[in-house]
Amino acid sequence: MKKIIFAALLTTTCAIANAGVIFSDNFDSEAGVSGSSALNYNSFTNWSVSGGTVDVVANTNGWGISCVGNTGKCVDLDGSNGNAGILSSNFFSLAAGDYALSFDVSGNQRSGSDQMNIILGGFIGDLISLGANSPWETKTYDFTVDVDTTDYISFNHAGGDNMGIMLDNVSLATRAVSVDEPVTIALLGFGLLGLAAARRKQKKA
Repeated sequence: MKKIIFAALLTTTCAIANAGVIFSDNFDSEAGVSGSSALNYNSFTNWSVSGGTVDVVANTNGWGISCVGNTGKCVDLDGSNGNAGILSSNFFSLAAGDYALSFDVSGNQRSGSDQMNIILGGFIGDLISLGANSPWETKTYDFTVDVDTTDYISFNHAGGDNMGIMLDNVSLATRAVSVDEPVTIALLGFGLLGLAAARRKQKKA
């Protein structure tokens, strides 16, 4: 029974170990020193901007805009030149497998409403609409890659009033296949039941 329990735990550990981060950015290192904001910013480490502009906003800049957790920096996807930009990540490689893309978004925290498209190749395509007072929330998209590929993430904002959806904490990671989890749990359960039964027999003896 101990061997069964050990095998179940080992299977669970392996499933967790298979998860790994492919791409991650919270924008905190952008625009120079801590607390610095930058209008119409296009010097990102992991991103490029096309078709318009975006702003890097520090939580402590005095503009009344809060990033996730009231700390660090985030991105206003409608910059300050009257033409919202397209924020596109650097290319990355994806092996065949299961993945999860997540990021935090909020309304523009000023007035009106906004829309943007989130695109990741042929795997993710979604239109996000948020009112100005929509609080920070995490969006997560699960997808499967069948053949090894190279791709990028794109946030394409509509509008040009210099007030856009706020973006923070973008992360792309491998995702452990969940179909094995019931089997693992069942094995662990049977092992525990068997161990309990064996102990009862020992007490009776």
